Amino acid sequence: MYRPDDFLPGFADRVLKRESPALAGAAERAGFAVRFIPVDELIPASADRPRLWYQGQDLLSTRQCFQVDDFSWDPQTSHFLKAIYRTVQESDSLLLNRSMDGPDYLATDKLAIAQRAATLGIPTPASLAVPFGRHARSVLPLVEAHLGQGPYILKPREMGMGFAVQKIETFQQLSSAIDMVAQAGIGYLVQPYLPHSADVRVYVTEGTIIAALHRTAGKGAYMTNVSQGGVSSALPGWKDVEEQCLTVARNLRASCLSVDWLLTDSGPVLDEWSTGFGSFPSREPKVGDAFFSWILSKLS
Repeated sequence: MYRPDDFLPGFADRVLKRESPALAGAAERAGFAVRFIPVDELIPASADRPRLWYQGQDLLSTRQCFQVDDFSWDPQTSHFLKAIYRTVQESDSLLLNRSMDGPDYLATDKLAIAQRAATLGIPTPASLAVPFGRHARSVLPLVEAHLGQGPYILKPREMGMGFAVQKIETFQQLSSAIDMVAQAGIGYLVQPYLPHSADVRVYVTEGTIIAALHRTAGKGAYMTNVSQGGVSSALPGWKDVEEQCLTVARNLRASCLSVDWLLTDSGPVLDEWSTGFGSFPSREPKVGDAFFSWILSKLS
């Protein structure tokens, strides 16, 4: 399920055209078909059981798999998405981005993710939540005291795809940016900017690391056969990353997870984690096939 009103006209179509052929190929190999449905054409309901109406058809009349994010730029859309998310969750269908036993917010809330990682002893950036509306500037003294004079990262607490993530160079610039995001209607975080050469996304299914995507500003490359040591010579500190990814998966009781790391001069620092096929692109067949194998195991 996707949110067309969160994108510029034509953006969603371009994303779907770019990603759907590879995604559809991985799905077909596992015996599935993929379709994309705009959330504004859905009506969640309850009768004798949870129902999800789409063009006169109850999508929950047969057991299917769904990916439904529950956040949006628009607060009312967010509430409606939560209704769809919870409707699927209460049915016997599979909610793909609900692949862990922990609270829902630990899949989307970047502040909660940083807090959980810190309690597990995993390095993560310091994070300060920006208060709402006219109270937003009250975070600035804490930023100055705990994060210094910059640079900073200012980003939404619950959005994906890098939307509205800003690098702010100075404390004065941050003051102005805080005034603007105070009017956005969604939550924001301030973090220190950590210089890094690249980042790595590590894919975990059923307690096994299946692949890692090494990403730089200009290019990215998959490093597969991780369980056989395929990336040990490519990433300094990889063993620590591997152990900490598995620690996160065990703590969340997550059967399908991707974990993002920043490769800084002082070592890898956890950025965030996520669930569902939104974080499991299938440009590398090994990743897509592992994801759909996981789906099959959950449906059996």
